[in-house]
Amino acid sequence: METNTVLFEISKPPHSEMPVKDRDVSAGRFVRYQFTPAFLRLRNVGATVEFTVGNRPLNNFRMIERHYFHDHLLKSFDFDFGFCIPNSCNTCEHIYEFPQLSESTGESCFKHQ
Repeated sequence: METNTVLFEISKPPHSEMPVKDRDVSAGRFVRYQFTPAFLRLRNVGATVEFTVGNRPLNNFRMIERHYFHDHLLKSFDFDFGFCIPNSCNTCEHIYEFPQLSESTGESCFKHQ
């Protein structure tokens, strides 16, 4: 955040003409990204998430975000948006303070660089 550097951008592909019955219903539910160990040296990172809602209201919308290094969970976030208006475009911004890594985890991270 201190340098306003964009580390990555992810966008959903344009809407497909594929019939609904042939679409993967989980396709947009998961995002996986990988960074170099240098990413873990950052102190604060900002993220902006934009999502659109279809033509039906969305009740109890929840987004769970988990940050891992290898198989080690570093931090977990649980965002409850509640009700989302039909045909709306929604944006939420998060600012993350990175957790202090133990020496053993930090050493493992930086050895892989």
